Amino acid sequence: MTKKKKGKNKTKSVVKKEYSEEEKVRVAKYKKKASREPVKFKAVKSKSYNPTIALQKSDDPLRAVKMSEAMGTADSDVQSYLLDQAIQTFKGAVSQDDYDIDKVVAASNSVMALLNGIQPRDEIEGMLAIQMVGVHNMAMDMMSRVMLGGQTFGGKQANVNQATKMLRTFAAQMEALKKYRTGGQQKMIVEHVNVNEGGQAIVGTVNQGGGKNEKSGE
Repeated sequence: MTKKKKGKNKTKSVVKKEYSEEEKVRVAKYKKKASREPVKFKAVKSKSYNPTIALQKSDDPLRAVKMSEAMGTADSDVQSYLLDQAIQTFKGAVSQDDYDIDKVVAASNSVMALLNGIQPRDEIEGMLAIQMVGVHNMAMDMMSRVMLGGQTFGGKQANVNQATKMLRTFAAQMEALKKYRTGGQQKMIVEHVNVNEGGQAIVGTVNQGGGKNEKSGE
């Protein structure tokens, strides 16, 4: 499909792209993810009081729902508590000598976007999700230190070891979240079974790591 766009002295042809089926699926997934917009904050600065943060869209009717979905709890005090803990792990956001409101806002928005993707379902998952954000930040900080020049071999090795520990911890946290959500069960579905003459097949779903295994033979 071609559309003509007229300017003052020129006529420009604009070709509208036709998506392939695979691209349409990708676009649909993107739109679905983008439609679940996270809560975002902004800086509020004034000469009369210290700078603070506030919601960008205070009139959003779903703001309470979004906060609950991101934090895993409907309690506003716990939400603030968890958000503050996560912000502390962002480099440069908060220090003893300085309070950079712009960095705090950036950290807050990053936390909300990450939690919006994790979607903790209760307070336990909410705490674990916050820990995962913190551990990721620490791992990346250690990895950035590895690349600094002028280090001794021992100093670089120490940073590598710390980064490795954090990355392993993050992987363990992901596994813990998965097990908590599934109740410790793993399902293996067999779609195709070939049985030789005189053999026997297992029909049904085989559960591992959780409840009892159920089998029916033919």
